[in-house]
Amino acid sequence: MAAYGSLVWVGQALGPLTGAITEELIRVTEQMIPVTDIAFDLADMRAASIAENVAVVQYVLANNVDPATVSPSAAATAYAQRLARRGVPLTVLLRAYGLGQYRLLDAAIGLILAVPGPDQPARIAELLEFAGRYLDRLNSSMGRIYEAERDRWLSSRQAARQQWIARLLDSDDVDVPAAETALDYRLDRRHRAAELWTTPTTTGADAARAFEQARQLLSTAMGAEGAELVSATGARDMRIWFPVDGDPVAHDVLADPIESAGLPVRVTLGPVGEGLPGFRRSARGAARAKALVVSAGPDAPGVVEFDAVAPFALLADEPDELAGFVRRVLGPLAEDTTKTTLLRHTLEVFLAEDGSFSRTARVLQVHRNTVQYRIQQVTGRYGISLDTDSFEVRFALGVCRWHRQVLTAAT
Repeated sequence: MAAYGSLVWVGQALGPLTGAITEELIRVTEQMIPVTDIAFDLADMRAASIAENVAVVQYVLANNVDPATVSPSAAATAYAQRLARRGVPLTVLLRAYGLGQYRLLDAAIGLILAVPGPDQPARIAELLEFAGRYLDRLNSSMGRIYEAERDRWLSSRQAARQQWIARLLDSDDVDVPAAETALDYRLDRRHRAAELWTTPTTTGADAARAFEQARQLLSTAMGAEGAELVSATGARDMRIWFPVDGDPVAHDVLADPIESAGLPVRVTLGPVGEGLPGFRRSARGAARAKALVVSAGPDAPGVVEFDAVAPFALLADEPDELAGFVRRVLGPLAEDTTKTTLLRHTLEVFLAEDGSFSRTARVLQVHRNTVQYRIQQVTGRYGISLDTDSFEVRFALGVCRWHRQVLTAAT
């Protein structure tokens, strides 16, 4: 036990002063940390917390109690928990304790200085040591109480939010006004859902920062009309609904900021939808596009819109039929090799450019003769005919790009 017996008389002398110290401390705390910063209904709780903290310090000193054994008062605990539930930063709480310590030290040092003697410096040093130990104990305890309550509160709020969102997505009997109140998000407008996820190697802190930056970039690019509805769907997965107005913005406007920022985040976007049906449809589209991007692997674009890949996303539940179709149309060109991957990509660009060798070369950034050589291989060695309607070939190539499981092993 730390011995502070020589300070017992200081604690006893503080007894008659605690009322005045408490009143002054409440007033000073209000001036330096206005109650409007934490909400008016917390004023009484803060005053009670200050009063009990002052009383505890006086008691500990007067009775030579080891400060390392002191627990926070009931009022201080309740106040910290309320702040945590309100989302008030912990620094507000710890700053108030710092102010309290300063005022009590000032009063206690004044008492020591009022009694002349050669031991004044030693008594003041002992008092400062006591104050340091006591504040360290208090801050540590209150920090743990605050964080535990914050985590519990956030967990319960998140669970409630997830339940409301699940009802909105899946239930035909949902109280929409109650959901809007619980989620603080209006449903009588246009929405666009996005799925965001990071790589498994991204740490939790890095993922949180990347998600927040991506959210801000997407919100700005879309011209979001108000606060988004954010829902964590996993440790490294997030779904966001953006309230939007007007037609969807161009893909480049959405993708370029994400790619330029170099964020370790992939994004898929659902179609814009109106009201609760649009809220659901956009979420389904974003989720289907995400499944497609995951299927395509790391070479898939970082930002993908459902509308651009809908024909392939809607077929995700038919893997056997897709594989049979690809084998019938592409034959050996559907093998999973580096060479066939290059040839499929060249052919896909060639068809998109209406059979122009020069434009294909420009898109692929290769020589025109290189394109001609590759297309000759496609038509000669692999037997792909380009003289008829190319729809089946285009579609099969897209399936290979997005559903890599349909590719066959090289023989």
